[in-house]
Amino acid sequence: MRVNPSAGPKAVVGALRESADVLGFESPIDAATHVMRRLEELPPAERGNPIPAYHTSASETVRKGRAKSEGVTDGTLNLLFERQAQLTPLATVTLVTRVRIMGDGTAYLAEHGWPALPQRPVHAFSGRPEELLEQARVGLADPEVPLDQSLLLLWGARIGSADLVGTQEQRLLVAERAAVRGGEIRRTVARAEQLASGPEWYAACLYRSMLENLFEGFLGAVTFAVVKSEDIDDVDEELKEGLPQAEGAVPEAVPAGVPEGHWWWRAPFARS
Repeated sequence: MRVNPSAGPKAVVGALRESADVLGFESPIDAATHVMRRLEELPPAERGNPIPAYHTSASETVRKGRAKSEGVTDGTLNLLFERQAQLTPLATVTLVTRVRIMGDGTAYLAEHGWPALPQRPVHAFSGRPEELLEQARVGLADPEVPLDQSLLLLWGARIGSADLVGTQEQRLLVAERAAVRGGEIRRTVARAEQLASGPEWYAACLYRSMLENLFEGFLGAVTFAVVKSEDIDDVDEELKEGLPQAEGAVPEAVPAGVPEGHWWWRAPFARS
């Protein structure tokens, strides 16, 4: 779409909101690349048919999100739109859409998903740890519920309590229901390794913590019947190498309550 970049910020933002449904990426290849890399950052309810669903989620963020200008660089204006999306009744996620406006007024989507450089935790939990644990347990029993949603709820329960949450029976049920989804767990490990070697430090740390919480808090010795220890080691090696080089990481984005053993959250700030 096209806007009048000289019309002023308020008018430009208004025009983008009105035409949010027709905003697209610069090219079909660019769109497909973003979908492949970032679809899993969206709430499960917004994933659907990948490419149309991803565009719909981005359009919704432009239409309803809080707008912020990143200024003009080389004649190009970058605008950020941010909204809080519901993951479950007990959890929300921050989504950000970047719109790039060229000097001739051409506007297109440049990014959509979790904030690349978050200034606060991307995920927020409103339920009690016991409620998060129970919702995760129910989700693990339903193959239609993505594994990452249940792992995120388990993580929310973990950082929300100084002690282990739930009875032994509840934790055993979680372990049993997670263990039968071994293929998804292995894909999540592969996803964690992919993130560990990229620029998204928050996503890399979050995925590693969700896995560690599952392994340490629930699966225990069963872990290595589900995943190979060397695969976990590979993720950690990538984190050790990449996180100290992470640019733009701020301590304020680290969730409160991170366990001491999750060293990766401190790695971006341990530069010599």
